Amino acid sequence: MLISFLKKEDGEGEPKSKFMGKGDIIFLLVLAAVIGGIWYYHKSTKEETYSHYAKCEALFTADNLTGAKECYEEALDLGYRIDSLDSIGYYRVTKIDSILTLQITR
Repeated sequence: MLISFLKKEDGEGEPKSKFMGKGDIIFLLVLAAVIGGIWYYHKSTKEETYSHYAKCEALFTADNLTGAKECYEEALDLGYRIDSLDSIGYYRVTKIDSILTLQITR
């Protein structure tokens, strides 16, 4: 099966289209939909991750340490993860653990 805008060498008796056939247009539409879907998924998961980390940071600065610890632990299961956010999450969980341990021992 050749793409319709490529010339056929055997000169079959098919009517020639101006540019593309219906199959080619459908293929390009499906390809555009797949690319658009991947872009939208990446964008939405990225925004979800950043808003989740902002929520965790708000809990941490409000001294809700147990809520912040749970929030940062949930953040480790998010779909979009980059090294800098992972480092912040691990650092905050470790810091919260040490703070809670100090509060228990007092």
